Order: sequence, then C-alpha cells, then structure tokens
Amino acid sequence: MADAVAAHQQQPHMSEGEFKGDSSAADSDEKRSIQSSTPATVPHKEGEPTFKSRGVVGVEAIARAAAASKQGRYSLYFVAFLIYCLQWVAAMASSMTGSLSVFAASHFEAHSSGLSTLSIATSIIGSVCLPFLAKAADVFSRPMVYAVCMVLQVVGYVITLKSPTLAAYVVGNVFSSIGSSGFDLMNTILMADLTPLKYRGLASAILTSPFLFTVWYTSEIVDALSTEDKWRWGYGMFAIIYPVIWIPALTALFWLERRALKDNLINFEVARTGVDDTAVDVPAHVEEKTYWQRTVQVFQEVDTIGLLLLGFGWSLLLLPFALYSGADGGFSNRSLIAMLAIGPACLIAYPVYEWKFAKYPSMPKRILFNRTFVTSVIINFFYMLAAYLQLLYLSSYVYIVTDIGVTKWNYFNNVQNMGLCGFALVAGLLFRITHRYKAWQIFGICIRIIGYGLLVNKNGVHDFGRLVMSQLLGGIGSAFSSIGSQVSVQASVPHQDVALVAALLLLWSSIGASVGDAIAGQWWGQEMPLNLRKYLPSSVNDTEVETFFGDITTIKEYDFGSVVREGATKAYEVTVFPLWAAALGVSFVCLIAAMFQSNFFLGDSQNAYDHKDTQGHVVADDKDQYVERKTLKQKVFRFWDL
Repeated sequence: MADAVAAHQQQPHMSEGEFKGDSSAADSDEKRSIQSSTPATVPHKEGEPTFKSRGVVGVEAIARAAAASKQGRYSLYFVAFLIYCLQWVAAMASSMTGSLSVFAASHFEAHSSGLSTLSIATSIIGSVCLPFLAKAADVFSRPMVYAVCMVLQVVGYVITLKSPTLAAYVVGNVFSSIGSSGFDLMNTILMADLTPLKYRGLASAILTSPFLFTVWYTSEIVDALSTEDKWRWGYGMFAIIYPVIWIPALTALFWLERRALKDNLINFEVARTGVDDTAVDVPAHVEEKTYWQRTVQVFQEVDTIGLLLLGFGWSLLLLPFALYSGADGGFSNRSLIAMLAIGPACLIAYPVYEWKFAKYPSMPKRILFNRTFVTSVIINFFYMLAAYLQLLYLSSYVYIVTDIGVTKWNYFNNVQNMGLCGFALVAGLLFRITHRYKAWQIFGICIRIIGYGLLVNKNGVHDFGRLVMSQLLGGIGSAFSSIGSQVSVQASVPHQDVALVAALLLLWSSIGASVGDAIAGQWWGQEMPLNLRKYLPSSVNDTEVETFFGDITTIKEYDFGSVVREGATKAYEVTVFPLWAAALGVSFVCLIAAMFQSNFFLGDSQNAYDHKDTQGHVVADDKDQYVERKTLKQKVFRFWDL
C-alpha cells in the first residue's frame, strides 16, 4: 500500500491539461506499481479538498459493491435501465411541454408576457437550486437527492394540472423544473461517478437518445391537446408516469448503498468527519458528534448562506424583466425597484462571503481559477444567451409566418433537440476514438454559427426548409459543444468536486438562458405591440391588437395570405430580426473561448486530476500523452494543449 502511494507521489499532477514527464523505464515501473494498487490517497495540493464527503464515498462504495458480485453488477445494470426509461419519459415531457406552454399562456390571455415570465422563472429558480442539490448529493447521498427530485416533479405537474391562473401555472412549472433540472444534474453526476473519461461523452449521449424517437408520437399528442384546456392533461399524465419508474430505480440504488455498508465497503462515520475512507491509516474510532454539531456541519457543508445569496441575487435581478409588464407602473413599481437593488447587492455579497467566511465554499479558489471550468462556463453562458435570444419566440414566429399544422409545428419545435441528441452519439464516439474533445468542440461551435446565420434576414425567413436547417445545424453544433464542456469540467477536478462543477456549469448555462430570455422578453414586450399596430390594417382596432399580442391563436384563425395575417407576419419579422442578429454576434464569443479550452486525454480514470478510477483506486493513465512546452512556438500556442 505504502509503495503505491509513494509511486504516485512521484507522478506530477495534471494542472489545466498538461503533464510534465517522459516515457522512461522508470515511468513504466511507476505505472505498473499504480495499476496493481489497492485504494490509496494522493498528496494534496494547496486548496485541494482534503476529504471525501459522504455522497462521494457512498457512490464509490456502490461501484465497489457492483464490482464485487454478479448480483451487485446486475443491480447496477437494472438501475441504468430504469434511469434510461426515466430519461425516455423526460424526453416525452420536454417534447410536449414546450409546445403546450404556448397554448397554456394563450389560455390565460398572456401569450407574450406569459412565455417570458414562465421561461425566466423556470430557468432561474430551477437553476439556482442546482448547487444546493449538488451539495446535498455530496453531503447526504445520490439516491436521496433523486428521491427529492421525484417528489418535486410530481408535485409540480399536479399544480400545473389544476392551475386556475397564470401565476399558479408558473408555480407548478417552477416545481417541476426544479425536479427536472435536478434529475438531469443527478444523471450527469452519476455518469461522471460510474464511467471512465473515455466513455463519459458516449454515456451522456446515450441518455439523450430517447429524444430521437419521442417527437414522432408526442407531436400527435400535442395536436390532440391543442384545443380548449386539454393542454392540462399534457402535464397531468406525467404526474402518474414518473412515480411508476422512479420508485423501482430508487429502491435499487438504496439497496446497493445498503449492500456496500453491509459488506464493509463504506464507512459513513469516517466520511462524515472529513477523513478520506480510502486513506492508508483510517482511525479505528471516530468521535461521535452531537445532533447540533452534525446539523451545523451539514449547514456549513451545503454552504447554505452562500448559495442563498447567489440564488436570491440572480432571481431578484432577472425576475423583474418578466414581471414588469403586469406590475403597476412597470419598472417604476417600488417592488421591482427593490428587487433590482437587492439582487445586485446579493451578488456582490456572495463572493465576499465565499472568500472570507464560507468554511466549505460553493465556489472555492481551486474551481474559480480552474482554466477549464472558466472557459467552459464562458462557452455555455454565451451559447445559452444566444440560443434564447433566438429560441424564445422562434416557435411563435414559425406558427404565424408559415401555413403548417400543429403536428408539423411540434416536429419543428423538436428539430434542434433531435439534431443534438442524434449527433451527441457521434460526438461521444469521436471522443472515445480520438481520446480528445477540443477540436470537436470548436467544430461544433462553427456549425452552430452557420445555423444562426441562416436566420439573419431583414425580410424574415419564410422557407420552411431553411428554418428547419437552421435548427438542425444548431442541434448538431450543440451536441459537440455541450458534451465537450461537460467532459472537460468533469475531467479537470477530483471526484470530490465533480457534483459541484457539474451543477455550477448548469447554473451558469441557465443564467445565460435567463439573461437571453430577459432581453428577448423586454424587446418583444416593447416592440411587438407597436409593430402590430403599425403593420395591421386600420380596420383592426386597438383592442384587437392587444388580443393578437396576448393570444397567438387568434392570429392563426385568419387565412394564410389574408391582409391581417400578412400584417401580423410583417410585425413578427421586424421584431425578431434584431434578436436573431444579436444571437449570431454573441455566438462568436463561444468560439473565442473554445480556443483557450483545455484538451485532456480521455483515458481510463474517473478524472484527469488525480487519476483515480470510479472505485477510488489510483490508476495509471496515459501520462505520456502530455508533453512539456519548451519552445517559444509551443508556449505561444499552449492554449491548444495537444
């Protein structure tokens, strides 16, 4: 055991995508020594976590329990199958609810403002909860957080089903959004926990594959639910379906965890004290803590105060942009002014608290100064910002300016998802074959830029084929880019930080989406009523203009090619053009950031930071793939990291 630790101490850590070393005989001996090792610790760098939390220790023990017996291995396969089934249900929900929200908002006579409010509220509140859930998954366990997500989703769908007002509808969607976002996060974390880097992208891609199939029959369901208030059952059906699959999956996960505990593969008491359960010298006895001491420790480990500051900050800053249209006096409303003042104050207080007071910061220095994490955040933030500048009202635009039925319209709404999910499998395979991701990520961003460019036309885009192609290219590009960001941030940190960086990446992605929503909603609410009045014939009175603005289905009732329909089409064209042009411009920020992305070798380890596998054992990875940068040319182009 000690020999294995000593051997690994001679191996330099990888920092931001680089190793220093050669392929000498000593290195080969070192690799053989590491490969034959049992669980061992590695030396800690300054700022590196000095312990493994209960959730990380637990999931590594689950991996050991699965490897220890056929029964455990088959149980893990059963869990994987059930999670895939859950992902299939989630794909159905995503394929349907995006389209149903248009009918729901129109039902409450708030199409334009309602969509913006819904999108911002679900994006922001759903995303600011992700660090809480990630911390909870570390402090408690992965299965426990899965259970919380199930409850939130079911409660949200029930509220939405029975919602008498737009406010109740938004509240229900917020609950289900938290559950859905948490479910996606936990899937991402579990894939990172249980798969080596070389299969990480492919495993993530497989989870998205149900989107390739669900659109073909969910479109028929949406068509059947598009009249009156039948849209409600598009949400209610999932309140029944989810628990049927959730409960067996949770039961299997909890069973594996209990099996690991029974077989002495895990020591939660040691983990709770902040001692690595894989350490060579584990203390025989751990001092028992009081209930109050444990409560305080959990409060600190979750970084409750810091995450509350972050969550309230972004929520209070962005929600006014969704609420102003219904507020008395608009942005001069005192409540909105207070929100806009307190929100930035909380965001300023957050880094101060994290730096000076947080015992377990949710944004530790080792992550904040991690180049891989920072570049991935920039890529995903601006990608989502650009995407929602374009996407928020694209569906409504196509619904009005083309003469297609509801079924084909829902097909269109899912084209980007289909492109993303289909080519995610291609991206995962290429990551596996080449053991690299950076070049593929840059390729994807370039493809997405071309997709954005297809929509930038002052006279609007009416050709349905061009509209479809823009979304397909956007999906293809997103597949390479999003999986590249996921894999890179997970590779850049030790297992202890995987859940946190996954949550923070999703958080900043959602914040980017919310900023895009806020800008698009503000622009739409300001310009669309004026453009409708300008381009609709004088025979349409102001009351009818307000109706057209609030309920998109009333415009659709006019024949395609009629004077009223043509006027509305022109209003839509003029309003969306600046948004789509801005989306094209913003997307170039992603391309620049991707040039400075790291390019880790995707090998057999769980991460490229400490070279431990999914069970917490130190393994030899392909160190020889990394070379020291010596020449001026190599140093200038160091950002490529090849």
